[in-house]
This record gives sequence, C-alpha cells and structure tokens, in this order.
Amino acid sequence: MTKGQRIAEMRKRKNESQNALSKVLHVSPSTIGMWETDQRAIKDEDLSKLADHFGVTTDYILGRKVDLGNVPVAAHIDGDFEDLTDEELQEINDYIEFKKAQFKKRKENENKD
Repeated sequence: MTKGQRIAEMRKRKNESQNALSKVLHVSPSTIGMWETDQRAIKDEDLSKLADHFGVTTDYILGRKVDLGNVPVAAHIDGDFEDLTDEELQEINDYIEFKKAQFKKRKENENKD
C-alpha cells in the first residue's frame, strides 16, 4: 500500500471527504487528490498534520513498520483464512499496522502530558 493509498483509506475510515480534509489541513482539495494518487509529494509539515489528524504516526503513513519497542500488543491473525485472497490477507495486515500506529501515537501523546 502506498502512502497515498493509506491517506485515502484513513480518510474513508473517518467518513471524511477530500474537501473536508483539505479545509482541516489548509490545502486545496486537488492537493489531497494528488497525495492520494501519489502524484504530489507531501511536505513534512503536512505529513505531521495528517498524522495528528488521523491519530497515527508519520511512520505509518510512510509505510514503515510500526515499532512498539517492548510494549506487548496482541495483533495477529487467528482462524481459518484459506478462502481469503492474498489481497484480502494484505488488507488485514495493513489494518493491524494501522491500529499499531494509532496505539503508538496515543501512548506518545500520553507520555507528553
């Protein structure tokens, strides 16, 4: 999954339009569209704003594995998934990474307080 696809997925999970997200980030709706299709680079400042807005780490948006250090988190696939396609399994793994990124961001914010 590309960073643009991650942005689009998070926006859709939040049931937010490109126009609404553009207002929050103070960019044009076409910029959001170009980010989501990987046609435009994302400035560091905008990357941080996206991470804060969606409650994830910048590493998650960039496609890096989320390192939780020595924090134990149960995030695995359990069950019979023989009927799932490779793409469906990847979606599950992507969602696990998304939840790990949210957890890490929340813990980082708690430690700041």
